[in-house]
Amino acid sequence: MSQPRLTGILPILFMPFTPSGEIDEQGLRKIVQFELEGKVDGLGINGFATEAYKLTDSERERAVEIVATEVAGQVPLIIGLAPGSTEAAISQAKYFAKYNPAALMVLPPATMDNGHQALVDHYVHLGQASDTPIMVQQSPHIPQYAHCELPAEQLAEMAQRSDGIQYFKIEGPGAPARMAALHTLIAELNLGLFGGGGGITFPDELKAGASGVIPGVGFNEVFTQSWKAYQEGNMAEVINILSKHQPLVDAVSGKGHEYSLHARKALMKRAGFIGSSHVRGPTVPFSQKDAEHLFAVADRFDLRISQS
Repeated sequence: MSQPRLTGILPILFMPFTPSGEIDEQGLRKIVQFELEGKVDGLGINGFATEAYKLTDSERERAVEIVATEVAGQVPLIIGLAPGSTEAAISQAKYFAKYNPAALMVLPPATMDNGHQALVDHYVHLGQASDTPIMVQQSPHIPQYAHCELPAEQLAEMAQRSDGIQYFKIEGPGAPARMAALHTLIAELNLGLFGGGGGITFPDELKAGASGVIPGVGFNEVFTQSWKAYQEGNMAEVINILSKHQPLVDAVSGKGHEYSLHARKALMKRAGFIGSSHVRGPTVPFSQKDAEHLFAVADRFDLRISQS
């Protein structure tokens, strides 16, 4: 079954846990419905925001099963992978193909530094072997993946050598400039470019040629409204919406990834969508004072997670 081209706002779902750290399956279903009701353009699972790196193999598989069932084809589905080898990546791509994902968002094998060309070849082989489009994920702000950042020329080489590589997710320091450099090289290929990082640099990413953004959960009406204005050619309104809500984006995503997990879960727990804001360890501190500051920022705005 063919999938529509990915564009727009494509949040990565977080994984709700019980207070003892078990997967809260009902909570995950509620989060899916919350985002669908917000009119997002797609959903993703098993990314950094899902704490996929803290899940077992069976938990990651179960997460996809739950989300795919709940989404039921209403929007495109992105499945994140973090394989340790080319062979493992191909095996996982074939396994998850049964859920008909629109793309597999694939992190590079990062345990060893085998050089940039080895990563290029890895993605090319995966793209050639997978029936599902591949989204190459570049996340050098995550310590494990700092040495995996590739220059635009080598990212472009991947796409030129394999039709299966159709998307790139570019996040971390300097993401808009890196995206712009890649966009120049692959413009004729009509590939999709997306930012991440909680949407913290979304305005500059749009100017750099982004096809949308892959944020986290909680207040994506900010981004869906911005995307609508962008599609209408009203860049002034895009800037107005995003500038107005930048304090909340900064409060959630400005202190690092692990902190953002606590922040999003705290907001969604207070709003009644999940029963616990547990983040699996090891993680960073998040105090009641942090939560109160976050809530005060969120309540400045008219959002579904806000309280009047």
